[in-house]
Amino acid sequence: MASLQERKRRGESAFVIQFYLNGKRKSLFLGAKYSRSFAEEICRVVEKVVVALTTGSNVDRRTYAWLESMEVDLRERFESAGLLEPEIRLTLGELFDAYFRAEDSAMRPITFRNKTRSAAIFFELFERSRDVSTFAKSDALRLIAALDRKYAEATRAGVVRDVSRVFSWAVETELLASSPFKGVKRGSFKNKSRETFVDRATYSRLLEASSDQETRTLIALYRIGGLRKSEALCVEWRDVDFATGRMLVHSPKTAGCGRPSRIIPLFPELRAELEALWDLVPESESRYVIARNRNPNTLRKRIERVVFYAGLPLWERLIQNMRSSRANEIFREFGQIAEREWIGHSTATAQDHYLHILEAEYDRAAGTLPTREKPNARPTTSAEKTNARPMATTFGNFKRGCETGCAVEEK
Repeated sequence: MASLQERKRRGESAFVIQFYLNGKRKSLFLGAKYSRSFAEEICRVVEKVVVALTTGSNVDRRTYAWLESMEVDLRERFESAGLLEPEIRLTLGELFDAYFRAEDSAMRPITFRNKTRSAAIFFELFERSRDVSTFAKSDALRLIAALDRKYAEATRAGVVRDVSRVFSWAVETELLASSPFKGVKRGSFKNKSRETFVDRATYSRLLEASSDQETRTLIALYRIGGLRKSEALCVEWRDVDFATGRMLVHSPKTAGCGRPSRIIPLFPELRAELEALWDLVPESESRYVIARNRNPNTLRKRIERVVFYAGLPLWERLIQNMRSSRANEIFREFGQIAEREWIGHSTATAQDHYLHILEAEYDRAAGTLPTREKPNARPTTSAEKTNARPMATTFGNFKRGCETGCAVEEK
């Protein structure tokens, strides 16, 4: 049983609740800030908490809700009296730091970079020293409103996704009871305004402006092979099988999803560039197809120089749009299944970020341009030339190249 005592202090009534816990007499000092009726309500709650602590049971739902909703000052008094475990006090900065420490080993470098950027944007609006318990859903909505004023919807969606993941992790690890981002819509990652179709005329001009055969091959891997930026650096000569007309593509980005590699055809235009490069490669330097300047951070600059020398305007998502352009061609020529398997993404991803109506299709539908046949760009390769290459000659040996993987991360 708990008893409520009233004490006079400087003409005011101060209340103290006394109770026994683990055989010891304890007191909960309420001071003079609470009325008698509320002090009596607190006393009844104390009785239920003492019974729960003594018997090892849980309090009823109504009492639990009462305890969860009480103000900070009263909670601290319950903690001082030994009725509640001290609540873990975390600042927003400490929460984000704990998340990155816990999840760092599972993140790819590009993922870590993007999440770090999202955290930096978040802390432009909120202080790192702010108590996590004071961050409410209204603050989450305030963040979204601020992002809408400054960033595109796709960027907003990425920041909200990354930040909400931190709070979800806090709930999973029982640092928080609930996430303030629960039920908050992050927005769409789609941004059709950044899509550019790199047509074959542009591709030809890029090849002509390339300073060497390796650069031509790099551009062909992106525009004709449809490879991601880092995937081009993973291609080894043993992955290229001229005999079967296939190429093994290692994919660091999808390796964590159980798809470490995929097999694509040696498209005629791609085969021509690979064969031309192979004829120039010394035997001592014949491991990687792209052997020079293998830093993934400088690949974009390398392509930008080619675009400049070709006299072309620089388009957004330079390498990504070459890849998406090839995805559109494969989809129209070979169908959805081939596009999904050869480009290496899901159908939903293709529809949201890759496939779109081309300008030529508007013209053809309107009857303003005649339908043109596709040029026959297949190179003439003799059997003697093909068989002379030290490539895998059986599909089984070719497929075993998957086991080596690639250490380059997707950018």
